[in-house]
Amino acid sequence: MKKLLIIFAAFFVFSAAQAKQILVCEVNGIISGYTHNYLKQALKKATDEDAVLLVRLDTPGGLLDSTRKIVQMFLETETPVIVFVAPQGARAGSAGTFITLSAGYAAMAEGSNIGAAHPVDISGKDIQGDMAKKVENDTVAFIKSIAEKRGRNADAAVATVTQSASYTAKEALEKGLIDAIANTNAEVTKMAAAKLGFQAGDITTLNPTPMQKTAFFLSDPNILILLLFIGIAAVFLEFKMPGTFIFAGIGIAALVLFLAGINIIPVNSLALLLILAGFGLLIAEVFIPSFGLLTLGAVVCMGFGMYLMFSREGNMGINVSFWLIFGVIGTIAAVFIILGRLLLKDFRKKTVTGREGMTGETGIIMDWENGAGHIFIHGELWKAKSTFNFNKNDSAKVVAVKGMVLTLEAKNNE
Repeated sequence: MKKLLIIFAAFFVFSAAQAKQILVCEVNGIISGYTHNYLKQALKKATDEDAVLLVRLDTPGGLLDSTRKIVQMFLETETPVIVFVAPQGARAGSAGTFITLSAGYAAMAEGSNIGAAHPVDISGKDIQGDMAKKVENDTVAFIKSIAEKRGRNADAAVATVTQSASYTAKEALEKGLIDAIANTNAEVTKMAAAKLGFQAGDITTLNPTPMQKTAFFLSDPNILILLLFIGIAAVFLEFKMPGTFIFAGIGIAALVLFLAGINIIPVNSLALLLILAGFGLLIAEVFIPSFGLLTLGAVVCMGFGMYLMFSREGNMGINVSFWLIFGVIGTIAAVFIILGRLLLKDFRKKTVTGREGMTGETGIIMDWENGAGHIFIHGELWKAKSTFNFNKNDSAKVVAVKGMVLTLEAKNNE
């Protein structure tokens, strides 16, 4: 009996020793070089500690070069890697499809989706001609090799490239693209342990460093667009209202962050030029009366510029939200409509400065003799004439201006 207890105790100790810690890291947003470095460090930690790496993924896509590096890393490692498209409502779009399929165990939360990995050109449209076949065939071979390596449905995987197919979690499971549907890390870990042959231990979340958090923040295309517009607008305001350096500081900081961001996500230089041209047209509108044509041209340039900003070879599924595009254009249009109305209203008002602005104003007679004299008005001394006789210090009203001579009448003659 004593020997039996010792055997059971040894068995439980051995089992507990074999339990693997689950290291969880979250990847939200664009797949970039910083994402690759983050996952590389996380995988190294999991390998060093003989743990399991669980990647919670929610991405619209990313850089093809970074995606290839992540896929190669997941395919080559002997450390168990689980990719979990979560939380509910998340997506593994474009580049995220390749990463999910490359995992040793792939799972999706309810309400999530995967797919739409078709390559596009710099305008965001399908590539045409012989280049289309070359790029598509290369991408097809890439995703097919991943599916074959992991024993997944190659035809369904290829359809995400050739037909831009996108699948719900249920459809992905039915087509054999993923291994399970779950909603929590614990559920996924339990199911993965049974297939990959390990015993699940404690679940620990890995937090990115401040530098990585900043990089993830700047890898959001919507953030970069806002930084660009804030920077340009702030610098423009500094030129209009110089001296405080507040706008200059804000503008320079925003532009520096934008420049840092485009080192993470390459931009379409043509689109950037369109946005800058749009701002140039808006500035020209201030000085050149065009009845709104320059503003219309500016809106068109900036709209297309924002739409095409991240559409270039190597960027998969990276784009600016249509809501942001419409919001920025709407804000700019509203500001210039208001300014236009104010300028038009001001233009229609009578002149209130200079000689023309004297009409209707009241001044003090300084001297008067034989129907002529001088009147003090607007801080200046003017020659004046009138059919009225005035005495010094009388108030008089200007009724007309001819040359440098004012025509007066008595103040109470209204």
